[in-house]
Parts: sequence; C-alpha cells; structure tokens
Amino acid sequence: MYHNKSRSNRISFFIEKVFRGKTGVVISAALTFLLLVGCTQDEPQDKNIELIQGYLEYELTTPNKEAIQAHNELWKWVEKQNQGSVPFSKEYSAYLKDSYGPYFSESGYDKLVRTYVLMFHLAADKYDYQTTVSKIVIEQNKDTPTNYYFTVYIEYEKKGEDKVDAEITGIAILRPGGIEEIKYLGDKKMLRTLLSDD
Repeated sequence: MYHNKSRSNRISFFIEKVFRGKTGVVISAALTFLLLVGCTQDEPQDKNIELIQGYLEYELTTPNKEAIQAHNELWKWVEKQNQGSVPFSKEYSAYLKDSYGPYFSESGYDKLVRTYVLMFHLAADKYDYQTTVSKIVIEQNKDTPTNYYFTVYIEYEKKGEDKVDAEITGIAILRPGGIEEIKYLGDKKMLRTLLSDD
C-alpha cells in the first residue's frame, strides 16, 4: 500500500511540474495539434488508390492531343522504315514511359504497351468524341488486398449529340512497383461505344 501511494505521489508530482512550466505548454500544444490533425483526416490515403485514380483519370479523359500526336509521329516513323518489324521510335517510347510508366510495375508497363496502350485516346480522336471523368470510386478487395475494384463515372459527348453519363467498371491488380494489370469489367456496351463508331 505504501508503495502505491509513493508511486501515485511521484506521478502527480511529475504531472504538476511538467504541465505547469514552459515544457508543459509545449507538450500540451503538441498533443492538441496531434489530436486535431488525427481527427480531421478523413481516412488514411492508400498510395495504391492514388496510383489507380491517376491512371484512370489520364486514360479516360479523352482525347489527349499529346497522345494522338505521339502516336501519329510513330506511324510516320514506321512508314519511313522499309522493314517488317521495327522498334518504337525514341520519342514515342519516351512519351509512353513518361505518361504510363509512373503508374505501372515494369512487367505491367510492358504488357500495357504490347496490348492496348492509348486505345481510348485513339478511338476518341477517330470517332470524334470526348470523355471527361467526373468521379472515380476505388475499393480494395478484402480477400485479395492487391486487387482494387473501381467504377469510373464519365461524361461521353459525341459532336452534335447530347452528353451521356456512363460508368466503366473494372479491377486493378497491383504488385510492388505499381499496377500490374487493368481489366475492364461490367457492361461492355459502353466500352464498345468508346472503341467503335456504334
């Protein structure tokens, strides 16, 4: 019992001394600041969500004139070559690496470039429409934390027609270094509309 009183007295003495002096003011201010900052933050930002959101905004806000120009320069360069298989031009490669590289893992970037890079931008330019991203919702899969489901809300406008609100859903699979793969899921009608003249 004596030991508990003694300990209690020491704690009380310490608290009184610390919080009465200048040090107490500083500690109180710091604790208040930390409490306020901790309470005002909505939720911890997931760097993967920021990565996915950045890519989707870039990819689905179309057409991107810089992307179209880079693609057109590539085809001019290819036409000048009289070979069946030619490497990418340095400018085109640099454009893709600068535009898409920060979002993807190395192997994910290689897959993207080999398959459907710039598909939305090229289709928007070819079929004379534009899309604008209005909202993106991304949720991490609880069972497979490297998978993130997304819904992108876009406004689609073809020249001479009314704007149409649409949704594009999909999944982003992440690995160390960035996005490994993007798969578009759900209603394929909007994807077909974006990629053809339907």
